Amino acid sequence: MRFSDNFKIALEALFAHPTRTLLSLLGVIIGVFAVTALISLGEMATYGIQHSLEQVAGRSVYIQPQFKPGVESVRFDADLVKVLRVLPVRPVPYVFSSATAEDRHGQLVSLDLVGTVGDLPALDASVALARGRFFGPREARQGLPVAVINAKAESALFGNGRGLGRELVLNTSGGSRLRVLVVGVVQPAGGFFGGFEGSRVTVPYKLLWGRIPWKKGRFDMIELKVEPGVDLKEVEKRAQRLLELRYGKDRISVQSVQAFQQALSGITLGLQALLGGIGALSLLVGGIGIMNIMLVSVTERTREIGLRKALGATSAQIRTQFMIEAVMLTVAGGLIGVVLAAAVLYAAVLAVPFFEAFILSPTTVALALGVSAAVGLFFGVWPASQAAGLDPIEALRYE
Repeated sequence: MRFSDNFKIALEALFAHPTRTLLSLLGVIIGVFAVTALISLGEMATYGIQHSLEQVAGRSVYIQPQFKPGVESVRFDADLVKVLRVLPVRPVPYVFSSATAEDRHGQLVSLDLVGTVGDLPALDASVALARGRFFGPREARQGLPVAVINAKAESALFGNGRGLGRELVLNTSGGSRLRVLVVGVVQPAGGFFGGFEGSRVTVPYKLLWGRIPWKKGRFDMIELKVEPGVDLKEVEKRAQRLLELRYGKDRISVQSVQAFQQALSGITLGLQALLGGIGALSLLVGGIGIMNIMLVSVTERTREIGLRKALGATSAQIRTQFMIEAVMLTVAGGLIGVVLAAAVLYAAVLAVPFFEAFILSPTTVALALGVSAAVGLFFGVWPASQAAGLDPIEALRYE
């Protein structure tokens, strides 16, 4: 008997019991859907986080003092910023603090207070203004009382679209009151990290130096904006060597965006493996269901098997027929599961802004279909062997 004949008989047997076939398919459909959707959601989440990280940080290397108990931390000052300009970078120093201010209802709002250089959007493409302007280099050098706030701070303090040109009274962590004029509003950060953005007020760093005594003359962090075409890892190494010569080893933390991305990739790969394993359990349950259904089918078709053997069908042909049925069930269920997963993933991209791209890799599809076919083969072996091992005379007598 040709393989095509076995295939035809297997197909007829499946269509002869549509309800049973559908119930057998459901387990595989759910399993393949779970494997495909969960792995792909992990890939889409990874892409969304990494793309957001690139938008926020761009090509940057971050330099911060390492804090150790009982050891005085190093001091970042204006001289260090000048030294760092020997590298192919644009150094952007920051001073970090906190403050509170009253909103339009008289309630106190907690704010992140940041001091930096003037004309930051020209140095950092991720800083985009929604309205107004950023304070200029002259205002920064003179420490003038001007501020740029983000959209979250504007909404909390003044209401959406009402912050530009308003005076803001800040109660700084240094205990002083600071009156600043809001000259600009920054656009909200997009992507994954936008949801974690606090209410931020950015002012000239010299303004903070004059109002918070322990901050005077020092920066908390320096961001190195790496020039286009320059190797980010090479800049990181050169910055590390330069800082070690100046301050000694193990006193400075130098990290690039790539380091964050690599750490993130390791975490998300582990999560994808976990999610894929959970989906694989569903597929395993579906395979057991198919085995049970096939064993019932062998019992119901005992006389048919005996008749085929009496007419000359070999045990190998009978075994092949039942194996074909099992594989057809799992492959069909796998295809339906992949289609359903693709539909759900596409809907997730449309409904959830965090998922910026639809990702359904051929590797994931091949893995899901390959595993489903393997499940069909594995769980079809016993029923097929049971059918092939029936004695034709006893099978013909079976009622």
